[in-house]
Amino acid sequence: MGLGKALMLIPGVRQLLRAMQRFERNGLETNLRRYGLRYDDLLNEYDPEVKKAIEQLPAWEQELRIKRIKRAFDIDIKKTYLAPEIAAKEDIWNPYIRSRVSVLKRERFEKQITEY
Repeated sequence: MGLGKALMLIPGVRQLLRAMQRFERNGLETNLRRYGLRYDDLLNEYDPEVKKAIEQLPAWEQELRIKRIKRAFDIDIKKTYLAPEIAAKEDIWNPYIRSRVSVLKRERFEKQITEY
């Protein structure tokens, strides 16, 4: 049994970890809303699967993504935040890239398996 599994057997550790996860998620959500970003906007574009997934997006979705990133840079440089009524409209957890990335990674993995 690994250390992680042993720690999970201690009473209260699981609840503590869940509370820490909620705290971290709420903090991330607050910051994403302040800048008008979605979670998927933070994915590394230099990852081959992410880059390919972005290229497969419709042109209008790519344009919206670029505008969100530019707006976030602008807001950060000006040391301000997005208006709360505008920030509340954005669905920050919408997995518009992550779903494509998982499919591309699975395809790459299957291709590697068949090559051997």
